Amino acid sequence: MEGSLERIRAMFAHRKPDRIPLYELIRNDAVVKHFTGRDLTPENAEEVLYETFPKAVDTTRSIRRPSHENDEILPDGRRRLTRRWTIWTEHVKYASSEAYAEAKRAALAKPMDTWTKEDQAGIERHLANLRELRRRLGPNFFHFAGGPSLGLMGIMGEVGVEAFCYYLADYPDVMDLQLEWHMVRSILWLEHLPKDHGLEAVFTGDDIAFKNGPFLSPAWFREHYMPRFKPIMEAYHRRGILANFHSDGNLMPIMDQLVEAGIDMLNPIEVAAGMDIAELHRRYPALIFTGGIDVSGLLPFGAPEEVRDATVKAIEDAEGQIMIGSSTELHNHVPLANFLAMRQAALDYRL
Repeated sequence: MEGSLERIRAMFAHRKPDRIPLYELIRNDAVVKHFTGRDLTPENAEEVLYETFPKAVDTTRSIRRPSHENDEILPDGRRRLTRRWTIWTEHVKYASSEAYAEAKRAALAKPMDTWTKEDQAGIERHLANLRELRRRLGPNFFHFAGGPSLGLMGIMGEVGVEAFCYYLADYPDVMDLQLEWHMVRSILWLEHLPKDHGLEAVFTGDDIAFKNGPFLSPAWFREHYMPRFKPIMEAYHRRGILANFHSDGNLMPIMDQLVEAGIDMLNPIEVAAGMDIAELHRRYPALIFTGGIDVSGLLPFGAPEEVRDATVKAIEDAEGQIMIGSSTELHNHVPLANFLAMRQAALDYRL
């Protein structure tokens, strides 16, 4: 849409944009067809999606192609289910806590702070892919590039919540070792970016909360997570990069810690989990929000007028300091009329 890049940059600089920006992850066939006139398939996805996003919204952080359905067994014996918009893979299983600890210590035995030609080549590939993506989206669209994070979500996601809790209780030092490794490698990645990296703002995520609160205690986060998370945020800022931090769930008990660590933006603001935009803005007036419109109940099941009302309320609760979008992603259960209602409410709102 016209003016998208300037609109997003104004938001970054805490200046008043011409209107509220629209931020969305579009995984919705009806929305794609509305803006392109074409049915989306895995075969035409690249062309059709690159047409959809600049017409529908101002910014995103991910353009995911749909897949053909598949059910396969991986070489390690785990099952992987591929559906149109999702992939599910069985967790890695270890024989015991001891086996888990031994495997992780062995995997991380090499020096953390060694940077190789292959590591640098990985950065160059990442930036080259980003340049090509921007070229396809056009010079007016803003794309949040991916950036490194502390990776607690990946540590837990490898084995599942139950096994993770046992391993954390039995070998807390091994969890610390993995977090330390992610911290060191993330900072090295940022330090080795070239001067002309072109990253104004990145999306850096770590799902660390359920709907009723963080999945570990605020005291644990203060002792183990934040001392490693904050140096990553500082490394982003040293390179002139803003950090859009993502976590689903209710983060309110640790929001003070996240803001003190240096996050610049927060996504996706899961209001159905208790994330209150008005309260967040009151407590953290410098924080920029991306998302904020409930996609678990309101967008799929509400009426368009309810969506419009919620959109206006979110904008006013944030005093305009928000890029409006769904509270995770615009999935296929969201009616086209409801997306258009959210979109039009943002387009019509006058700051």
